[in-house]
Formats: sequence, C-alpha cells, structure tokens
Amino acid sequence: MQQPLRAALIGSLLAPPLLLQAAGRSEGFGRWQTSTSRCSLQRGSDESRPCQELRLEQNLSGLLSVRFLSDGSTGLLAQEQLLFAGVLEPERPAMVCNRQGQCEPQWPSGVAVATVGDSRFNERGLAVGIPQAYLARGQCTLEQRRISCQARGRDGQHWNATAEL
Repeated sequence: MQQPLRAALIGSLLAPPLLLQAAGRSEGFGRWQTSTSRCSLQRGSDESRPCQELRLEQNLSGLLSVRFLSDGSTGLLAQEQLLFAGVLEPERPAMVCNRQGQCEPQWPSGVAVATVGDSRFNERGLAVGIPQAYLARGQCTLEQRRISCQARGRDGQHWNATAEL
C-alpha cells in the first residue's frame, strides 16, 4: 500500500474519535441547577405561582431545556415543574460540562423553544394527573442574573416563567 494512501486511511479511522473527544470537551452533556432569588411561572390565564429553583439540562448537542421548579407550598401539591425545551439560537454558546455531567452555563445564551412540559407531583412524589407536553413556539433568554421564557402553543395556550439568580 502506498504511503499517502495508508496515512489517509489511518487518519480517517482516527478522526471520528478525536472529533467526538474534542466536541465532548467543548460542550458535553449534563445539567446545572441553582436556587433563585425571585421566580414565577404562569400557565395561561392562571395566577402566577412562585418557583424556587432553576435547572438547565443539556442532553443532546445543540439542545437545551430550561426547567422552573416550584415546591408547591402554595397549595396541595408538593412540586410543580414547567419545562421549556428547544434549540440553542445561532451563535449562542452551549453549556460547558465535565465528564461527571456537571455543567456551567455560558452567558448570554438563548433557546428557540419547540416544546413545553408541565408536571405536578404530590407529597409522595407521584404525578398528579398526566404530565403534559405541548408543541410550542417561543424563546428563552439566558443572562447571568436573569432567565426568562415565554411560549405559545398551537391551540392558543401560553406559558411564561422568569427567574432572577
């Protein structure tokens, strides 16, 4: 086998693992969670409800979900979650994650929302009703001190959430 052909063959076999390793270093997969100083979530025309925590999850390259978590202390629920999921906006950075799945957000960032998820749990951790998922269009703006999301569903539903860190 000729030398240039052999080098090209070896290079093509080694390139995919090296590219994957480099991509894993620059983005990775995992989550980041923090308490909020002020937080509220709203479903449609329902009253705005307080939330206490915010979680960013990066499970696939280029995709990000923003989850607002409430302890449900204002009612019979133990926990409520409102999730906005979508694609990172062009030229916006992904989170940087280590091999253990611990991530650090890169500010500012943004998400073009494609899906909204809504779930509620009782004090035993069991779902109250069926968790819901909706196709939606909207946006999340992620800044170092403030994160806000809004989305609208095909049937006129709408969701809003804002957290100050």
